[in-house]
Amino acid sequence: MPKASEIAKELRKVADALDRAPEQELPIANVDFYCKYAGVKGKPMFLALARILPHPLAKSDDGMGGLELTYTAPALCVRTVVERDKVCKIITPKQIIEAVYDCEPLLSPEEDAALTT
Repeated sequence: MPKASEIAKELRKVADALDRAPEQELPIANVDFYCKYAGVKGKPMFLALARILPHPLAKSDDGMGGLELTYTAPALCVRTVVERDKVCKIITPKQIIEAVYDCEPLLSPEEDAALTT
């Protein structure tokens, strides 16, 4: 897995390339951090991103059983997703209906409140 500094270095290369054509209109850029498939490392990586990413962050269900955090700006969308079964205890397994989860708070109340400020 890459380190944050390695990702930042590559993103700076992209930013430098974009700066060479500052007036070019482009679609909104998307950056995805998929903790969803990181196994046991998924939860700590997801929590680290919740602290590192710019705020406010929106929390939602990704529609595929994952918990998603999204930072949205006019030119950029950054998102991270973690599988609920990596961070929650399944109460009712998914059958015909969606699974029901009992999640321990991943963040402290202060950290959770800070996501949207």
